[in-house]
Amino acid sequence: MLRFSAALLAALLASISAHATLAVVIPTRDGIVVAADSRMTFMGAHCDGAFKILIPARPTRTAVIVTGDAIFVQPQDSKDTNPCERLASAPRFLDIGSVVTDYLERGSPDPANLSLADLAAACVHATERFQQSYPAALRAYAGKDIFSVVVASYDPVTLSSTLRNFVVRMDAQTHLPKATRFTNTAFSQRDQAGVFIYGETAWVSSHVYIGYGRQFLSPPTLDFIHARAPISQVPLNHALAAAADLLQASIRTAQSVPPPHGIGGAIHMVHLGGNPMAEEVPWSTP
Repeated sequence: MLRFSAALLAALLASISAHATLAVVIPTRDGIVVAADSRMTFMGAHCDGAFKILIPARPTRTAVIVTGDAIFVQPQDSKDTNPCERLASAPRFLDIGSVVTDYLERGSPDPANLSLADLAAACVHATERFQQSYPAALRAYAGKDIFSVVVASYDPVTLSSTLRNFVVRMDAQTHLPKATRFTNTAFSQRDQAGVFIYGETAWVSSHVYIGYGRQFLSPPTLDFIHARAPISQVPLNHALAAAADLLQASIRTAQSVPPPHGIGGAIHMVHLGGNPMAEEVPWSTP
């Protein structure tokens, strides 16, 4: 492990977070589609190739997305080091994705038994430990979100989908991390279909749905987004196509209207359905 002086660590730690940006989740009559881009933003560089959809060994039919600054790595000591290589190889001081999957895999195989409050507490505890060791790393987040965790799960017996989400932010007064904005929503086959965006949600709404990037959305995707049909009428292949098209439109839009953090790289998708384990769905842009 590289050695750093305390002063150098304090100066560099503010810039060692890696930011994950955009994910799409769509409940369907055949399960849940979870899709994401593969770009991480690290030290000003766009690092493509990350598989952002985490698939724990348990609970069954469950996938996780973590957006925001959820990975903090040891900083480089040379400007010659490639940032993306550094992100791939450097020791991780904090990795919320690993915290989440470790917690889930120690718990019940049934996602219905998941305690979102306890999972959030585990993430906050890990963040507190990191802050205690490297207080300068989180100083700039006072009053801001640090990361968000999304857990999607499917029940093949009731044909219901559940989306759980919380955010960890730095309290502006105490300067301590805390979990907030909890949502735990179950969808039956009778509920209205919808497309759920996580990460750069405001940017997608402003610049893809109704802004410059709308031109890149195909007519079937626009119809899908605005449809009011129940989930029971949403085929899996339609949701896969819409998720991929929305992500591709966002990637193309980002080339002209840059989001706060990079969006790009390959599109990855998984399906939570009848099989106990989430299944990756190969996808290539037409």
